[in-house]
This record gives sequence, C-alpha cells and structure tokens, in this order.
Amino acid sequence: MQKDFTINIGNIIWVIGIIFTMGIAYSQIGQLGEDISVLEKRLEKKIKVLNHSEDRIVELEKELATIKACSKNHK
Repeated sequence: MQKDFTINIGNIIWVIGIIFTMGIAYSQIGQLGEDISVLEKRLEKKIKVLNHSEDRIVELEKELATIKACSKNHK
C-alpha cells in the first residue's frame, strides 16, 4: 500500500514538472513572437532608409553626369 502512494506522488510531481516546463516554453515562444515583431519593424525602417539613400545616390549620379557633360562642352 505504501509503495502505491509513493508512486502516485512521484507521478504527480513529474506531471507538475512537465506542466511547469511547458509554461516556460510557451512564454519563450510568446517572447520570440514579440522579438520577431520588433525586428520586422526595425528592418522595415532600415529598408526605407536604404531605398531613400539609393534614390538619392541615383539623383546625385545624374547630377554629376550632367555637370561632367556641361564641363566637357565648355572646354
């Protein structure tokens, strides 16, 4: 009789441990979801900056080409 009671308590402790571990895993997954969301927002901002910078570089290259063409014509 005593042995059955000990086994049941051991099983209960084991189940509680599993539930606790699952809770920790669930919270970690939730945190990862939030982290991904933050990273996506930061990435979107960086992509916007890069696209704007690329557009500005193209404009500057056009201006530079125009200046070079004008300086060749005046020589």
